[in-house]
Amino acid sequence: MVKAGTFRGNRIDLFYEEFGEGEDPPVLLVMGNSAPGLVWPDAFCRLLSARGLRVIRFDARDTGLSTYIDFSTSPYTLDDLAADAFDLLDGIGIDEAHVVGLSQGGVIGYRMALAMPQRVTTLCTIMSSPDLRPKNDAFAGAIEAPGALPRPSAGYVRKVIALNANPPMSVDEIATRFIENFRLAAGPRSPFDERAWQSLGRAFAERPLLRPDGLQPTLANNSNHALAQKATPALTSEELASLGLPVLIIHGSDDPIFPVAHGEWAASASPRATLRVIDRMGHALDPAFFDAIVREMSAFYRSNRSDESKWTDA
Repeated sequence: MVKAGTFRGNRIDLFYEEFGEGEDPPVLLVMGNSAPGLVWPDAFCRLLSARGLRVIRFDARDTGLSTYIDFSTSPYTLDDLAADAFDLLDGIGIDEAHVVGLSQGGVIGYRMALAMPQRVTTLCTIMSSPDLRPKNDAFAGAIEAPGALPRPSAGYVRKVIALNANPPMSVDEIATRFIENFRLAAGPRSPFDERAWQSLGRAFAERPLLRPDGLQPTLANNSNHALAQKATPALTSEELASLGLPVLIIHGSDDPIFPVAHGEWAASASPRATLRVIDRMGHALDPAFFDAIVREMSAFYRSNRSDESKWTDA
């Protein structure tokens, strides 16, 4: 069963979708930089819900069908995005949830766990890093800081900047830009399911057309998450060490944005963290890796469950 709705809060509205049954353990999926919830593909969400989970994905502010913000008059940080996620859980009556964050979503997950640990059952990060500065510095052309975690390669940065030099002007161009950005992010050794990415790219491009207010995302809206990243302090090893909840870190061996050392550092700093590296996976949630990711998550949840709720390895 898939259920869709809009949480209308005091500050912003958030569009969300649910897969699974309401009585199952809730899992909140937090997507990355400037990406709406549908970038967690339907097939991935259904695989998780088939394991006996209530899966919730949502459009963060400045994405999809949720509220668009004028950052110049209402700036925000990743902590505000974490607060939005808690507001959504409040709005749909969930006190505590497993949180899963991809890329920037992983940082939001960490910040949720630090801000309100009693509401985060477990944390799973996928293709993420507690420290976004190496990535941001690389794209800004800043000098590499001594002792910093590895940054994306200069070649990768050049390709991404060239690809995104001009804003897309049509739905077709938006879809193509989406696909080609993820093709680069996947890395040269990763599988890349053309049909799946074509379908997802089209859905991504057409999603804003469904907005009842008629607004369309601008380049500014699509940059707001990057501005929020820069306005948010990097997580420290001391903060990671203070996490008392179980953490699963899923990383790709070939991630071109956050090389695997990011996942290794996060795992070494977090006392209850488990690192799982998936061979050939880059920074794109390709269908080739769905089963492996869901198996790791399912085993992690089984080993950390504190109740007798139903569970299946289907």
